[in-house]
Amino acid sequence: MLALGATIVTTRREIAAGDFFQGMFATALEEGEIIVRLSFPLPQRAAYAKFPQPASGYAMTGVFIAETKTGIRLAVTGAGPGVFRWSDAESALAKKLHPAALDALAVAADDMNEDIHATREYRANLVKVMAKRAVQKLLD
Repeated sequence: MLALGATIVTTRREIAAGDFFQGMFATALEEGEIIVRLSFPLPQRAAYAKFPQPASGYAMTGVFIAETKTGIRLAVTGAGPGVFRWSDAESALAKKLHPAALDALAVAADDMNEDIHATREYRANLVKVMAKRAVQKLLD
């Protein structure tokens, strides 16, 4: 939803995806507010790549990339305390839509999750690896 610029429609209001997600298991929903509909523009093309945690299959790091009428949007899940857009990657890919466009970039490890499955540094690296794989899928 974040990569597509979705709108979350509730029983009370419309919330842009960028304002909806507020951290790990946290959203902008208020007490008693219920989601009734999601709306988002259809991308020209899109792709997703994830690195699954071996036992459960959940995304230790997942990257969704969308090519839209307004440009490239890229969102990351699983790596940090909530879903986020990687704007440096979006800028680089807007200039050259190819996995190599991400070679010179790095994700700061400071805000990444760390647990028994992966260090912050490992997850930061996975963001770049999964982003490159998602871009390649998009091009295939």
